[in-house]
Amino acid sequence: MVKIIHILCFLILFPMSVWAQETVLVFKGAVTDANGKGIANVLCKALNAKDSLLAYSISQSDGQYTLQCKEQPVKLSFAKMGFATQCIPVEKEKWRYDVQLIEKSYAIDEVVVKADPITRKKDTLNYHVESFRQKEDYSIEDVLKHMPGIEVLPSGQIMYQGNSINKVNIEGLDLMGDQYNQATQNMPAEAVSTIQVMENNQPIRALEGKVHNNRATLNIKLKKNYKMRPFGDAEVGVGGTPVVWDGSLTGIQVARKNQLLFTGALNNRGASLRSLQSGMSNFTGIYTQEPLPAPFLYSVTNRRPPISPLYYLDNRSYFAGVNYLHAFTSYSTLRFNLLYNHEGENREDSTRNEYYAADTVSVFDNNRLRTREDVVKGQVRYELNGRKVYVENILSGQWQAIDSYNRNVTNVGSVMEDMHRKPYYLQNVANVNLITPARIYTLASIVRTYQTRERLSDVWTADNEHERQDYRLNHWFMRHRLSTAFDVAGYPLTLGYIVEYKHNRLHDTQHTATSSYWLHTLEPSYQIEWSGGNVELLLPVEYICTHCGWRTRNNRKVLFSPSLDVSQRFGYLLRLDASVAYNQNASNTDPWFNGTMMNNYRTFTVGTDSLSVQRTTLANLRLSYLNTVTLLSWNLYAGWTRSTSDHYFESLYLPDYTLIAPVWDDRTKTTWSVALSCRKNFREAHLSLNGQTDYSYNKEYVAQNERADYLRYHALHASLSTQWSGLSWFQPKLTLAGNLSWKKPDAFSATDNLLKNAYYSLTMDFYPISKLRLYADFSQSVFEIAHSHYSVNSFLNAGLRYDFHPRWTVSADLSNLLNRKDYEVSLYQGANFLYYRVPLRGREFLVSLRFKY
Repeated sequence: MVKIIHILCFLILFPMSVWAQETVLVFKGAVTDANGKGIANVLCKALNAKDSLLAYSISQSDGQYTLQCKEQPVKLSFAKMGFATQCIPVEKEKWRYDVQLIEKSYAIDEVVVKADPITRKKDTLNYHVESFRQKEDYSIEDVLKHMPGIEVLPSGQIMYQGNSINKVNIEGLDLMGDQYNQATQNMPAEAVSTIQVMENNQPIRALEGKVHNNRATLNIKLKKNYKMRPFGDAEVGVGGTPVVWDGSLTGIQVARKNQLLFTGALNNRGASLRSLQSGMSNFTGIYTQEPLPAPFLYSVTNRRPPISPLYYLDNRSYFAGVNYLHAFTSYSTLRFNLLYNHEGENREDSTRNEYYAADTVSVFDNNRLRTREDVVKGQVRYELNGRKVYVENILSGQWQAIDSYNRNVTNVGSVMEDMHRKPYYLQNVANVNLITPARIYTLASIVRTYQTRERLSDVWTADNEHERQDYRLNHWFMRHRLSTAFDVAGYPLTLGYIVEYKHNRLHDTQHTATSSYWLHTLEPSYQIEWSGGNVELLLPVEYICTHCGWRTRNNRKVLFSPSLDVSQRFGYLLRLDASVAYNQNASNTDPWFNGTMMNNYRTFTVGTDSLSVQRTTLANLRLSYLNTVTLLSWNLYAGWTRSTSDHYFESLYLPDYTLIAPVWDDRTKTTWSVALSCRKNFREAHLSLNGQTDYSYNKEYVAQNERADYLRYHALHASLSTQWSGLSWFQPKLTLAGNLSWKKPDAFSATDNLLKNAYYSLTMDFYPISKLRLYADFSQSVFEIAHSHYSVNSFLNAGLRYDFHPRWTVSADLSNLLNRKDYEVSLYQGANFLYYRVPLRGREFLVSLRFKY
């Protein structure tokens, strides 16, 4: 037995002793440069006669290396990028090899690496700017227009998958509020690395995971070398025929706790800056938004043709805006926004209105209008965006002075008409959210005072007859909403109460009209969420009590407006939004008044002297698709609305005046529409396509000159834009569009009044050298101004831009090279026909110099 154990132990231990006795060859040494300094990260290899790898190692920071081989190598190899590879033959019984590497440059073939243009991390999309930026793009707004799923409206407002966004942040901070177009239109695209789109973003941290928000927030991420330092540009330009000038200055600094953006601009080349003072629509603070009353006075000429204002607008525009934000912490900020805008315009047009009834009434105007508008607007905002408490307070105000002087030749003689308006307001908005373990408490509040004075002076030169009107409005408004939310069956039930009060005192030259109302609303809502979707049922009940100084009794109404909203995501690609609602809306935006108001030299309006209610039934559906891999996005929208009002307006058109008066009787308006938009980027073909088509139908009641009927009119639109960038030296862009409009025969016209128009433009960019851009664009529109009679309007522009220095750019632009002198267009407005002609600026050139810092 003992012998057997000895044999087993010998059999087990013998192979181990043989393995332990295998020879391991160890080579050591140092790798140095020409100065004897050790080189790190050198690839050291031991090779046999067939150059097969026997062992490898990486040199240490001091250049030392160690190679362990089980068999004898033939040579040792040492290689590193930037150095010539060294091979050393191995000698017998020599175990140390020191080697010196000689620096060497390598010419390698160009390698193009294409990164994904859009990457996703959960609900955040990262649009990498350089993947969408074209050579002609300068501002970040130019690049946003190329991004799938994002749409930029002419005003600068940004839409994402067909819906308005929450807001635009810069490095996570809300510097601009609803004036974000100042930033997107002036921030250089080369400073931005990424546009982040945070889908279904709840901007209030205390409500995350508790209150659903299906809107998106955009965040602008800067490149590293643009952080913590000021950057921007300055541009000045001058030209002729006649003298034109243009200039701008932008300064931006984005630091961790402080952000500053300054914009200044001025020009007389037809580029109005008015859009920079307009607030962009957003989805935040829906309970603290209330439109201002509409002006009482307006000019009969307000014709802005559907072409670029650079062709027709004779302007003097100045703008300056300062925006500053300080972050006490990452979620506690104080913001200041202040702007000034001056718009001076000289405008001319010739119009002809034909009002159809038993007898057609024709009215024409030849206007020479000079306007001046000054606006000062500012706000101070504090925000504490905590996990348990959210506090926001915005104090804002605006002052305007608007003057217009019109020298008008009409069908009843020459009229000199002056209008002066001076509105201003001051308002405070507060939002508070408090989170407890069992409840959510919310307060939303807006308080505003608004005053305006409007003066009208008309002089008929033939008989020197004068007419003067003076209107003053004192307006006070407040709305407070309190709500609480708690779980019922695992989903949030919100109970809200709203109290609203508005008081108007309207003075004219004859009397004073005072009106007010109290509005109380109970607003229960219930929201159910599931994976990828949610449904919300809203059941508000309103009680409104109105008081008018010319009536002895108050008017009281109870209104019920239920709605149901459904949202569902199908993966990350497809999203569905649908809603149905029945709304009973009290018309309370503009002041009520009894009597007749003069709006301009020929228009008089009989006041709406009591509360009116509009009952609206609506249903809409939106499908949004976005594929970040194939760069395909599309939006399909279908909507239907039926609105019944307890009054309509009847118009009396005569050669010398127009009278518009309310008639208290129910009338219904029906609208339905379908719209499809699609965008596709073909990366390999360097081609982008953007198409849109929409159709709408409207049925509306019209009463004028003792004739009334329902009008049924249709409109069809289609457009396609394509851009190709397959060549580095040539990049064309083509846009095609067409419109059809018609209406069914009615009491005003026995024909369908079919009108057609078409438009196309071709832009060609040439880059003969890398820093030089030459461009030319041609556009042509064809309008049917009468049956089988067309007006053709053609425009040709050209120019160049040369980046002769990394910081300096010179450009030259020539506009309206065909020297088009006027623009004609006609269209049907309701039952009536409108024709107008606008004189154009003529041929012009501008030479500009831009400095970037």
